[in-house]
Amino acid sequence: MEQQNQTSLELDKVNYTSVSLKFLAAMQPNKTCLHKKALELYHINPAPDDCSESPDCYCSLFYNYSRLISDVLFFNDYYRFLTQRIQSSKKTFAYEYSYRTSQDHQTLCNDYLYKRKLVGHFAELEYTWGTPLLFEKTNSTNKLIPLINYTPYDQNATDSYTNEQIAFSELMIEQWSNFIKNGQPNSKTKFENPWIPIVNISNGLIMHFNMNQNEMKKFEIPLSVQFWMNTCSTIETSKSIDLNDQASTDEISFTLFSFTSLFVLSILQSSYVMMI
Repeated sequence: MEQQNQTSLELDKVNYTSVSLKFLAAMQPNKTCLHKKALELYHINPAPDDCSESPDCYCSLFYNYSRLISDVLFFNDYYRFLTQRIQSSKKTFAYEYSYRTSQDHQTLCNDYLYKRKLVGHFAELEYTWGTPLLFEKTNSTNKLIPLINYTPYDQNATDSYTNEQIAFSELMIEQWSNFIKNGQPNSKTKFENPWIPIVNISNGLIMHFNMNQNEMKKFEIPLSVQFWMNTCSTIETSKSIDLNDQASTDEISFTLFSFTSLFVLSILQSSYVMMI
């Protein structure tokens, strides 16, 4: 806990505007014309002097920066791959997951994201790996140990998982198993909302997973991802970040490390794809 607090104090001093521009110079060198517009899109602004004293202020800046990181390092390629994939395959099953019951680390910003119903990368593993099933009353004598020790947000809960959460985990396990065995996630006996493959971009559907709310929804490419589909007509020759400058590199590396170690790669929903 002492180490986490120390990291938070150091992160309070991070200039997210400067770090974001350095990050974009390194990761998107051919789209310099979009860099400053990206700061506006992700609401990355200079922090007020007293921002470190306000959890909402500090965590909102950190969240906006995490959205930028998520798109550039993950979502841009994810949606580009998915778009190309469905042009040649009719067995691509895409999904969004937006249910979260456990905290990955007990940190200030993780709590901030949870209260706003945001989930992190691979949050569904808690349920696809069957962790709730280990806490069923019928399994209480098995003394099985979960692969990951998930910490529930509700510390006052009498049971680790509810019957609904256990059923939700069983549902996801069956769908994943069906896909592995048969190339499609549905079974012949259950699932009120069949999971159909996405076959085109214009009117495709994806499965949205949430507790008691599993349903097919229209596939949409986020506006922030569409933004990065733009190109620059010419590469700007204005002053750029010197990536050989050790100070610049260290600042980017430190921020990325802190970002991943605190596990706040959090987004409105986690989006993934099954394919054969």
